[in-house]
Amino acid sequence: MTPLLPTRQSIFFLLLVLCILLHGCASTKKPKSGVKVGMHIDAVLEFIVEYPLSWSKDRRLTYGSKDGEVRWTHPDHPDTLLTIKSDLQKRQELSQEQQVEQVLQKYVGLEVATKEAITLPAGETWHITGNTAQVNIDIYLLLHSDRSYLIALTAPADKIDAYEDLMNRVTQSFQALPE
Repeated sequence: MTPLLPTRQSIFFLLLVLCILLHGCASTKKPKSGVKVGMHIDAVLEFIVEYPLSWSKDRRLTYGSKDGEVRWTHPDHPDTLLTIKSDLQKRQELSQEQQVEQVLQKYVGLEVATKEAITLPAGETWHITGNTAQVNIDIYLLLHSDRSYLIALTAPADKIDAYEDLMNRVTQSFQALPE
């Protein structure tokens, strides 16, 4: 008789079951700001993250791929948007700096205030802050070998500081699922 060894699928299934069981606990947590948070588990986009329960959620997948994003909009401020974008790495010949610059080009008129490499529980991350004529932007970019993750908060300049605790909660809870 051969010993039973866990397969990738059984490990993933076990992780998923544990996350679902923990979902009830996570949905009752309140950070200092008093916002209730829930747990979003996305097997297609390969991440887990805590998010504000009262915000509207919109999940968008790119047809025929495992790329996409999840957007959360503040219920009282539709101009405040939390986005997590997940893309398979297609151009691994680009350096990390080139990948960061490629992401920043998507934000038209962005004036970068800070750009620094930091470490989050999910790994090495680029943290970028800046503003356009309409909004301030707080970006976290994680570049893994097979997938990139972009966590971004856009909010009016006078409101961006109010979401500092929330962004800290989101970025600290974010985890990439194993491939």
